[in-house]
Amino acid sequence: MSEYVMLNGISYAYPGSSVPVFEDLSVSFTSGWTVVAGANGAGKSTLARIISGFIVPDHGTVSASGDVLFCPQVFAGLDSEDYCYIYDGSSDTGRLRSLLGLTDDMIAEPDHLSGGEKKRLQILAAVSRHPAVLILDEPTNHLDRESAGMVSEVLSAFSGCGIMITHDRAAAEMLSFRTLFLERMMEMPARIYDVPLPLAAAVDEIERRKRDGRSAYERLSSEIASLSALSSNLSEQSAAKRKKLSKSGLDIHDHSGKAAVDGARLTGKDRSLDDQRRRVDSQARHKREMIEQMEKPLMRKTGIDLDAGGYIPSLSFPAAVLDAGGYSLHVPSLSIPPGEHIGITGCNGSGKTLLVRALVSKFISEGKGSHIIYIPQEYDRGQADAIISRFSSLSDCDRGRVVSDIYRMGSDPSFLLSADISPSPGELKKLDFILSRYDGRNIIVMDEPTNHLDIVSAGIFEKMLAKEDTSFSLLLVSHDEMFISRTCSIRWAVVREGSSGKVLAASSIQ
Repeated sequence: MSEYVMLNGISYAYPGSSVPVFEDLSVSFTSGWTVVAGANGAGKSTLARIISGFIVPDHGTVSASGDVLFCPQVFAGLDSEDYCYIYDGSSDTGRLRSLLGLTDDMIAEPDHLSGGEKKRLQILAAVSRHPAVLILDEPTNHLDRESAGMVSEVLSAFSGCGIMITHDRAAAEMLSFRTLFLERMMEMPARIYDVPLPLAAAVDEIERRKRDGRSAYERLSSEIASLSALSSNLSEQSAAKRKKLSKSGLDIHDHSGKAAVDGARLTGKDRSLDDQRRRVDSQARHKREMIEQMEKPLMRKTGIDLDAGGYIPSLSFPAAVLDAGGYSLHVPSLSIPPGEHIGITGCNGSGKTLLVRALVSKFISEGKGSHIIYIPQEYDRGQADAIISRFSSLSDCDRGRVVSDIYRMGSDPSFLLSADISPSPGELKKLDFILSRYDGRNIIVMDEPTNHLDIVSAGIFEKMLAKEDTSFSLLLVSHDEMFISRTCSIRWAVVREGSSGKVLAASSIQ
């Protein structure tokens, strides 16, 4: 395959930082899609902006064959050139408009579109330009499965070099068989894993490599320690032997004793222990050289103890019709037994959030609010300030515990330590979750938690919320089918038909 993009010896540090994000990074991109993934702050967007030319590296070179187009997460609207490409009169762009479900009226009035429709329009404008290199930052974030499927189908037909920052494992599985995983820990330059596998399999492969590497490193360290101890023991024995073979303690007339010492020296008995020690030291040096050539695997502890358990109240909701802005959602009688994990799925606009808010409101009105952790899809400014205030009011000891837990949830806790750093939406969700679980709450309600979580954090939540754990009840809204399948055993499907919808409950999740 021909190389579309080449990075050679790239080093870059953020202004004011003494630690580079990248140090002597060399990587190339060919035709087809490469997924770029990693935790927040690992350098994914920085890498994309270096390739796009928005950031000039401190050292190294970037070369690209043809034009490079970068699509950020936020849709900034269309310009006159976009309209020219979208309506170039070719059958290809007409097919793209159809595949993405975009009508002429929708394209003409982008300000009136939903978030998912704007994202599809952004993809249409980008692909219509036929760039040699197309870089996308979270192209399927906030999209339901239907919209994400439309976008993935269009992107699968892209014939150039595609670079996609994403935590969407389903889209990655459909588009890419190469994952570039960035890992940055403890104020060090990013470590890059280039794995020829789709995202989900690549993450598992990296974890396996790290475990194997850690085991090999620890085994060598143990062997070196054992050899060092053996060398010290042999040195002591040799010293005792030399003392025993010394003539200094013999009487001047003890000719037989002196002869015995001379005989032992002549046969080399005084050197055998030193020879053994030298062989042991040689083995130890060889193993030290081996370990110095290894990259010490950095493995952080992840996940937190939910402190769940105790009495979990049963939850029930009577049959009802929920109304919102001319839309009616018909809800049957619902129940959540203690320890049940329920996933709510459906298209955007079907009423999933409407349902969750109604359920939480009823449970709180029944006096069960002290059991509930409710993590909404988005926070307004007032809610965000309240979460930070809750943290600030804690004792020094409890604040330290939260800082540790935030780190174990896959985030840099700097936003808790400096008033100049604002938390991201994903960091707010983690902080809200951690603070709420300290109260011993055991009914967890989360609305689209993975929208603002990177692949590392999503994996941590998957393990913490595993469907096998019945020490808490879980009600989860998500478009991420893999996340749902690993955390929930029952599905409630919300289906929209025009101006009304209904909740289909319940089917088991395998």
